[in-house]
Amino acid sequence: MVYALALVVYGLDQWIKWTVRHHMALYAEHPVFPPVLYLDYIRNPGAAFGILPNQRFLLVLIALVVIAFVVYVQRKLKGRWFPQIGLGLVLGGAIGNLSDRLFFGWVTDYVYFKIINFPVFNLADVCIDAGVVILLLYTLLKDRAQTKPEHDKDVAQ
Repeated sequence: MVYALALVVYGLDQWIKWTVRHHMALYAEHPVFPPVLYLDYIRNPGAAFGILPNQRFLLVLIALVVIAFVVYVQRKLKGRWFPQIGLGLVLGGAIGNLSDRLFFGWVTDYVYFKIINFPVFNLADVCIDAGVVILLLYTLLKDRAQTKPEHDKDVAQ
């Protein structure tokens, strides 16, 4: 499940980025839902929010560590569908942005929430963020479920 979802995320991410690179001028801004949402093609040489600009080697290394972590954790959580979805989203997004960095030296970003001047991002970023949220929720809910019986025992005594 993890790898199938990652493949879908990666394929969709790369298709959208290819479409943006081939059909939009760099820094062109097209309204989707003005004044809220725009397509804005930029090349991001850094990480999220433009941090670590031109640190390609470091960002590639981080992506490889994330990918290795997902593969390791996936084996530990086999059979649990909720974290598998989170892992698949993180893996697909990480590979999508890693591909851009390796092939171009920058990441293609294109989604811009102009109304709040939010930094431009892409589908891979959204999938990474959503995957991390799912994994955090899974961890919190799992920990809560494990500690609840102990709490119930203490209350009953």
